[in-house]
Amino acid sequence: VCHWKHRHPIATYLVFFSSTQYEVYSDWATLEDGTKVEILNYVYPETLEDAKYYTPFTKDYIEFYSRKFIDYPFKDEKYGHAQFGWGGGMEHQTMSSMGMFWPDLIAHELAHQWFGDYITCANWNEIWLNEGFATYLEMIAYSEPDSGFWESRKKQLINSITSYPNGSVYVNDITDVDRIFDGRLSYDKGAYVLLMLRGQIGDDAFNKGMKS
Repeated sequence: VCHWKHRHPIATYLVFFSSTQYEVYSDWATLEDGTKVEILNYVYPETLEDAKYYTPFTKDYIEFYSRKFIDYPFKDEKYGHAQFGWGGGMEHQTMSSMGMFWPDLIAHELAHQWFGDYITCANWNEIWLNEGFATYLEMIAYSEPDSGFWESRKKQLINSITSYPNGSVYVNDITDVDRIFDGRLSYDKGAYVLLMLRGQIGDDAFNKGMKS
């Protein structure tokens, strides 16, 4: 018998259930106040070795985001991954569902624990606040702006955003799921809005504002 309890407010779309013959193992992150956060992984047996190679990146990302913003919001519980049959991932609260274990996907879904889970948009019109922030955090998890990766990733965003004319980060038609989760607008343009804001007000003001 397994009993699962969550002690934090949670949006209904962040709840999920999964059952299969998982392999289970844990990594641990250590926050600046000394708190140790368990990273609990539920992985298909046939991908166990690949997962064990990539999931340790999660520790570094949790510690990095905690320094950048506030401590991991659910540090009194845990974080983790549960493998599932989609191609990408989904930021279910404290236990992201993962189709694979690429470092950029790990960084993206983890970022949602701050922006999307701990802070959740009031309606689907503003989904860029979830996906734009997660895409931006995925970038800074890899590198800060003085690296070649940063410039390369910025160019990728620009090419994506400008591949079609027009389009707002604000979603006018929330009956269209494809428009809500439009990679060009909700993800890439959302991230670039944050890059532009950072450029306008400067790193110090931006970082202090984000932390506040």
